[in-house]
Amino acid sequence: MKRKLLAMDLDGTAVADDYSLSPSAIAAIGEARRHGLRTAFVSGRRDVDMLTLGEEQWCVDYHILNNGGKIIRCEDRKILRNDCIDRETSVRLIRYALENDLQLHIVSGMLWQVTKMSESTLRYASLLGVVPETVSSLAEIDTEAIEGFMATGDLQPIAEFIDRELPELCYLHSEPGTIDIMKQGVSKWNGIRALAELLGIGENETAAAGNYYNDLDMIERAGLGIAVANAVAPVKEAAGYVTAEDNNHDAVKEMIGYILREVEENE
Repeated sequence: MKRKLLAMDLDGTAVADDYSLSPSAIAAIGEARRHGLRTAFVSGRRDVDMLTLGEEQWCVDYHILNNGGKIIRCEDRKILRNDCIDRETSVRLIRYALENDLQLHIVSGMLWQVTKMSESTLRYASLLGVVPETVSSLAEIDTEAIEGFMATGDLQPIAEFIDRELPELCYLHSEPGTIDIMKQGVSKWNGIRALAELLGIGENETAAAGNYYNDLDMIERAGLGIAVANAVAPVKEAAGYVTAEDNNHDAVKEMIGYILREVEENE
């Protein structure tokens, strides 16, 4: 089967542990695009999180952010899809965090707010070069178009509240000690599938690469699932191809080489 779209997770997959995208990865992505393979980053990251990559973030054709909820075309930065959380649901979650002195990250585009500051948040903010605004009331927050939330240190009570009171939301563990919170039905695979539909690409013509548990759905359902060498065991078991290299070396170059060889064999 000829692959026409490659969607790559970022952290732990396409980027190194220092959040950088290597020259070999950028060159391989350029080679893929010259051969007609559409490329996308698919990530739980929000727009503001992409700042760690600088201008290099635009080396692919598309961004699928917010765990699949937002699709951006890189050439003109046009938003093609954006599944936001409705106002009533957002207000209930934010009010719960404020009333119980819990840290909740509120993110929409480049807007980043937190209900409580922490040392770990400040450390991450130093990497981005952007410090989130600390808010103490609903009046300080635009609740009309929130793209998503995140919880770290206080994730347990927030997750329990969602389970108990907010069926409109879903969440997943994007890394140890962190949950991403989205509108129900949002997932990396649904984002990939939506982009494929926009491009007239069949599901079997897609490839998805990842490393962590939140990548399992897309690894299992894409036409070709790829796990990098540093992936957790269940992701490797679900993948059709496992790279010999990890995210700190040439995993992107290797996976693209594998797909391009597939393309040549089908031409």
